[in-house]
Amino acid sequence: MRHIAVTAILIGVFSGQALAQPGGRPFEMRPFERLDQLRKVRMIDELDLKEEQSVRFVARLNDFDKRHRELMKSKHDALDRLEQMIKDSADAKELEKAFPPIVAIEEQMALEKSKFFASLADILTVSQRAKFLTFERSFDKELRDALRETRKKRMRMDEQ
Repeated sequence: MRHIAVTAILIGVFSGQALAQPGGRPFEMRPFERLDQLRKVRMIDELDLKEEQSVRFVARLNDFDKRHRELMKSKHDALDRLEQMIKDSADAKELEKAFPPIVAIEEQMALEKSKFFASLADILTVSQRAKFLTFERSFDKELRDALRETRKKRMRMDEQ
């Protein structure tokens, strides 16, 4: 936890999101943006990055996240088109033509992730890269557990 303040500032500077909110108030971020910031802070803490590593890592992670979001948007657009074709009762040949672009986007996403991970070798130690690979799973589990607990609390409040 020793670098959290520095890390939070670095993340804000590199992402440009936290300080560029309407009214200039960093706490008016959308929930997804706040979650993304939390993810980065927790990741830096979990990997125990030094300040210079944090700067380089966050910059590279932001670039990767941007590319990933763009590819996800393309994938969602392609899936929306496919969904519309299904609703419009498209024939099998038309549907078949929609598959390759979706598969190609998924392949590109996997390639980008692989290239990003390989690019971390000059920033992170082997141990830090191992922790990086396992971080997402544990972070996602924590989120699911927190959501589950929140739902339980709401149900208890509704019962009262």
